[in-house]
Parts: sequence; C-alpha cells; structure tokens
Amino acid sequence: MNSFTIDLKISDGQDTGGALLFSLSKGLLMPNWEQRISLRHLRLADAIEREGSLVRAAERLNMTQSAVTKGLQEVEALTGAALFTRTSRGSVPTPFGEVLVRHARAIIAQLRNADREVMELRDGHGSVKVGTLPSTAGGVLPSALSIVLKRQPHLHVTVVEGQHDWLTTLLRRGDLDLMTSRLPRRRLPADITQEVLGIDRAQLIVRARHPLSRRQRVELEALGGFGWVLPPHETSMRRQLEATFREAGLDAPVATVESMSFLTNRALVLASDLITVWPQHLAEVEARTGLVRILPLELAQTERPLGVWWRTEPGLSPPAQLVVGALRTVTANAANDRH
Repeated sequence: MNSFTIDLKISDGQDTGGALLFSLSKGLLMPNWEQRISLRHLRLADAIEREGSLVRAAERLNMTQSAVTKGLQEVEALTGAALFTRTSRGSVPTPFGEVLVRHARAIIAQLRNADREVMELRDGHGSVKVGTLPSTAGGVLPSALSIVLKRQPHLHVTVVEGQHDWLTTLLRRGDLDLMTSRLPRRRLPADITQEVLGIDRAQLIVRARHPLSRRQRVELEALGGFGWVLPPHETSMRRQLEATFREAGLDAPVATVESMSFLTNRALVLASDLITVWPQHLAEVEARTGLVRILPLELAQTERPLGVWWRTEPGLSPPAQLVVGALRTVTANAANDRH
C-alpha cells in the first residue's frame, strides 16, 4: 500500500488560499507538485465528500459548478488518480480520495485551531473542546473540569456528549481536542493517542428507599422481581451486564425502559423501584448525594479501562493538557478512596 506523510507550509506566493507542501513516498502523487495544492483544493475535496455531489459542493462553497469541476480536475491531475466516482448515491470518494479528504480535514482543522489559539492568546483567554459519552458525562469529567476552572477561571470549555463512533469522527476531524470515556475493546485509529486513567466497572443502582437498598449482600437471583431501566442493546455496558447474568445461568434483565439519557434514567430510578446500571465512577459520585444506593454486588466481568484520547498530531494544546492532568488527578483520587 502507498504511504506518505504530509507537512504543512504556508506559501508567500500569489495563491491567497495558502499553498501546502506535501512530502510523499512511493510515488502516490506526481512529482514536482509542491506548492501547487492549495487550501482551496483541500476545501473543495472536503465539500464534495460531505455533500455527495458537485452541485451541492458548489453551493456550500459559494462557487459555480464549473469552478468546482475545474478545481477537482486540477487536484486529480496533480495526484494522478481519480478522487471521486459518480454512483447512484452521488459522488463517492475513491480510496485515494478518502486519504486526501482525511488529511485535508486535519490540515483545515489545524489551521482553524491555530487561528483560535492565536486569538485566545491575544485576548488572554483559552478554550478546549471535550467529547464524552453519557456514561462519563456525570462523573469524572465534571470533577476534572471543576479543578481546571479553579486554576484557569477564564478558560472556555465546550463539552460535546454523544456516542463513541460519532465523537471519534469529530476528534479525528479536529472538532474536538480530546475525548474521555470507558475505552473500547477495538483498536483505535493509528492517528489517535490514548491513555488509560484507571479501571472502571459497572454498578447496579437503586433509590435510597428501594427494598434492596439496606441489604448487606445481594445475589443476582434477588433482582428478578424488579424492573430495569437500561441503555440500548448495542452499548457495551448492556452487553456486559447481560453476559454476567447468562454466565450465572440466569435470564438477562429485560428493560422496562431503554434510555441513553442519564437524567432520564436517574429520574426514573428515584421515582420507582427500577434498577439501573452505571459505571463505577458515576455511581460513586451519585451515591454521595444520599439519593441512590450502590447494590453490594460484584460485577467483575464488566471491568473496562477508563481513559482519554486525542489526536497524535498536533497533540494536546495547553488547555487540553490541563484537562488531561485533572482527569488523572480525579481518577487517581477515586482509586485511592476505594482502598
């Protein structure tokens, strides 16, 4: 497979879009094309892939369709490869197009982030964008952000909550500075760096006045008479919980309510005898309020690493480094408290 590296260089030439120097190996692109690919070309490839057609890409970029077509032809001439093919689904990137679009988005995002950081330095402020899964949105992350904001009260923090695949896409695109959650079992992309913060496991949660809340010991068999509010089947925590019951020779819990919303699940548990499942770090935070109880039941099969990850290049910005440092502190303190 062809491999290459891309180095960014802004040109002082006549191309007001800024030229880019690409260093490549194994002849993927035609020689002597340094300084020819411009940001206009990269934005063009990005827009065509996003919109799925030259017409909509032209509208997005406020260009004529003929200008978009000409720009695409220029890039394809420089690369020596077709970047998009027309199908019944519209314009679809070829393998060469996918590579160019991926790097184009990274370059555009880096320039956007550089502009943001320069503006923030000039204004004496900073910002950081953090992605989190619902399972970490209410536990580790808020505690870490409170530490960061005490140190940097003028820091602007944006938290984006969503599912893993979508957040990973935002991260690789440069729309997030970092992500934190339970780490997936599957391998992360090569351009992502991850750090394990600690080990997390699932905990079963009930309201403080639940019939099971005062028991010193609870067996799985005792849970059969109660309803459940659970995340959907496709989530790892739901699958792990069901596997725990099956390994014990029991039927998996049947969800009375399926929901990914922490606030909805919490409200349902507080208002009923429903049982829910939360990651340990979140369960411990909520248990300190006195409103819910963690059932004394070990679910060792649900252990997963809790971690943080970011783009290997360009790495962590200073505000993002503060957040990662605070996440390390919070998870280390939580682990010490358990012992």
